[in-house]
Amino acid sequence: MRLIYFTDTFYPTTNGIVTSIVSFARALADRGHQVCIVVPANPGVSDFQYPGIEIIPIKWFPAFFYPDFKITFAFTPSLIKKIRAFKPDVIHYHTQFVLGWQAIILGKLLGIPRVGTFHTYIADEGYLKVIGLDNFRIFGELGWKYNNFFYEHCEHVISPSRNALVELVSHGIPDTKISLLPNPLPTEEKCDMIHIENIPDTPDIICSVGRLSREKSYDVCIRAIHRIQEKIPGVCFVIIGDGPERESLEVLVRELGIEKNVRFLGKIPHRDLLNSNLFARSQLFLTASTTETQGITIIEAMSFGLPIVGVDEKWVGEIIEDNGFKAPAWDAEAIAMYCTKLLEDKSLREELSRKSLEIVKKYDVSWLTDTLLSIYLTVIQNGPRKK
Repeated sequence: MRLIYFTDTFYPTTNGIVTSIVSFARALADRGHQVCIVVPANPGVSDFQYPGIEIIPIKWFPAFFYPDFKITFAFTPSLIKKIRAFKPDVIHYHTQFVLGWQAIILGKLLGIPRVGTFHTYIADEGYLKVIGLDNFRIFGELGWKYNNFFYEHCEHVISPSRNALVELVSHGIPDTKISLLPNPLPTEEKCDMIHIENIPDTPDIICSVGRLSREKSYDVCIRAIHRIQEKIPGVCFVIIGDGPERESLEVLVRELGIEKNVRFLGKIPHRDLLNSNLFARSQLFLTASTTETQGITIIEAMSFGLPIVGVDEKWVGEIIEDNGFKAPAWDAEAIAMYCTKLLEDKSLREELSRKSLEIVKKYDVSWLTDTLLSIYLTVIQNGPRKK
């Protein structure tokens, strides 16, 4: 099978979309399928190489509203020529932006069936605030109209979570054209243990991995840490990641007087992170994000046996079963209570750790790739839309 992916975000940026694309693309290539990925021409993107995967970089300029996304130039005759030469059986787009538009148009022009994955709640209040559109009622409705353009114009839609599937159906996408397919547990080449500097010598480490932007609600986590340290003075919240909110979060830490309880370690390469000592040193994983369709960093933490504390919102609420606790959104006090409970109760941590290791088996890339291939085969058999 010959598959072509379109994504407006790719290496060296590492986020859930990129991680999911790469995990599935590698698994497909390992099975002998040919995968081509159309991406923004980021510096260093050519460093990504894998047998059976071809990268087509497209020139771009920065998206002012969200740095992880790039505004690529309109498709050119050379891109159409490359796609014709590749002869894809399926076009699969992963973002609701310029390259997603191109995927829709090229599929129509070339008669190639299209699949779209709903990775991001772009009409969510959290994302709208990031780009300065705080009037959720008005722009939320417009956001869903924009969002639906991408999923009305493809032959099939993939949703990583039940919650996202319900949202799509409630906004007019027929459930008959949607398949539930979780993102897989990422795999990275194993290497010698990498010791991350600046992890404090304390047994009470809480870790988190993510982009430091408004929709991730790290301010709520930090306020929770302020409460936790009153009972557990040695607690340390270790944050892996960077983003536009880092400076304001550092200011918040200083205002609360908890500099010794919070460490910002910045970006760490994905391979290094998964081969590091961070998860082994941590007692639990914390997130307060309310905007996830599927938090891959949570799945990664579960694969190391970490209990999870999150919020009862969207897909985060789905993934946390009996392996952790779900607090109300934006409730720092409830988050602090659950974290404190775990830090103080070793037997409870061990029990929830075993649960995490059991639950994470559902996200094995091998059998999820089987499901993905069956979706592609069905789409190919049905062919592109007639109108």
